[in-house]
Amino acid sequence: MRVHRWGQGLDPSDRAGSLMVTRRRVDRDAVFEAERLVRSRFAAWNRADSNGLRAALHVPHVSMPGPRLSIRESELALLDSPDFRGLASVEGWQSSALDTFDIHQSSTDKVHCVVTFGRKAADGTRYANGQSIYVVTNRSGRWGIQLNSVTLRPIGGGADDGDAVVSAANVLRRWLEARDGDDAAAERRFVHLPFVELDGPRLLVNRSAVALRRRGARQAVTRGWKRSDVGHIRVRERSAHKVTLEADVARFAPGGARVGSDPVLVILTRVQGRWGLRVYSSFLTSPSANRRG
Repeated sequence: MRVHRWGQGLDPSDRAGSLMVTRRRVDRDAVFEAERLVRSRFAAWNRADSNGLRAALHVPHVSMPGPRLSIRESELALLDSPDFRGLASVEGWQSSALDTFDIHQSSTDKVHCVVTFGRKAADGTRYANGQSIYVVTNRSGRWGIQLNSVTLRPIGGGADDGDAVVSAANVLRRWLEARDGDDAAAERRFVHLPFVELDGPRLLVNRSAVALRRRGARQAVTRGWKRSDVGHIRVRERSAHKVTLEADVARFAPGGARVGSDPVLVILTRVQGRWGLRVYSSFLTSPSANRRG
């Protein structure tokens, strides 16, 4: 199995199961739990085992097959999905093969996992390549997959989608500028509703412009910085209609002093010709408690 290597300060002795896991000061136990759950999820998927799949997930569960966002609020809703028979009949799917597993951002209660995989037909032919994101969180002492996002490409198909990445990164910067400036109207223009936020392990779903405005007002009171600056960006998923980015966001006080840095994962989608944020996952927002992934 190939494993992508990212970041600095890699420790070749750090292993999670049989995988070499890339890390920068990440919590060992959290990484182990995240890999265990992602592997468990893949195994259950290949068995067409809805109960096994459910055991790896948190409720409510957020999923993004392609650019479409789905929030399953109950155990029953999770057990009703996915439609394995439909997948087999429509695509000819028989199994999925995990190719790479990468972690660049982590804390003691949340891990951002990036996976590449392939889908195979019954005769073993690989007919699609996939990129997938798993946000794994510890809630009330239990680890589970809180969110997953998937982008598929047929073998030999698909464009480069470089323009989509440029547009998505620009929207992220403009949204951060609007949020730092407490400009609720501008902030609303750069998101698609419902807008999902993961602040540490806490899940918040903003379903309306009013909810979004209230959330922004609360953050303005507690925010410990004046300006944000997007640093290094890593592209984790890309298509013409969805882009997932990991970025390091530096925070600056009113006087210009740097007060912290926040690793973030952002999923942006293109809906009716407009790019907007759909998911924003960050770690602790207090400058004194910021953690680097």
